[in-house]
Amino acid sequence: MTSNSPAAPLRTGPSSGLAYPPTYESLRPFFDPGTQWCNVSQEHLAYRTLKDLFPALSAQESFLIVITARQLFR
Repeated sequence: MTSNSPAAPLRTGPSSGLAYPPTYESLRPFFDPGTQWCNVSQEHLAYRTLKDLFPALSAQESFLIVITARQLFR
């Protein structure tokens, strides 16, 4: 069964992924190996920064962004 309508985007609304590159750049300092304290990243500060800079993000989106940033900036 086929449809003639174009495929709908998977994500819509304010959290459609357009804000993600700036969020990752704002988290880069918290995962820099030079700013770690006793070999522990400053993940808790990354969550706080996301909440302050991007209040429209849900808790789930914030979690995913921080986890992804941790993997990207290792």
